Amino acid sequence: MTREGEAACRGTGTAAQGVPLPAAALQEIFRQAEAGYPEEICGILVGRAGEPATVQVRQVPNVANRDPQRDPSGFERDARSAYRMDDRAVLQVLRDSESAGLEVLGFYHSHPDHEAYFSAMDRERATLQGAEPLWPGAFYLVVSVPRGRATHAKVFAWDAARGDFSEITPAAS
Repeated sequence: MTREGEAACRGTGTAAQGVPLPAAALQEIFRQAEAGYPEEICGILVGRAGEPATVQVRQVPNVANRDPQRDPSGFERDARSAYRMDDRAVLQVLRDSESAGLEVLGFYHSHPDHEAYFSAMDRERATLQGAEPLWPGAFYLVVSVPRGRATHAKVFAWDAARGDFSEITPAAS
């Protein structure tokens, strides 16, 4: 998925099927990823399923520098190679969304100087003890940002048949 056009997340057997991602939302995420480079940025997409005009991009501070992270292999990471959403900011987004009648549609983050892929650490963060998704029905958008320029994104959603996350092929809507 590149900057141009509106994309819809479509997948087989996922609740994220058909969740629209307006071009303006994708462009805002790319803008954030470039502004945050060389660190990872992160956030939450909220709205009403099936209503693209309601989609909001809510950036959440990445606190990985003040709360060092370890990936599943034990390698220590900071905000240049990991993200950890600020708990208070997440709570505020959830409260604001609920009061506006919106729901969590998905989450996003960037991979500075790396491909857009769903890493083992991403999977660990998105599941409950690696067994089931923390946010059933939510999708995860990962943006590749080589040399400070957001070039493309990939979208992933839980595939119950596989018991894992799978890439969703975006299609024009």
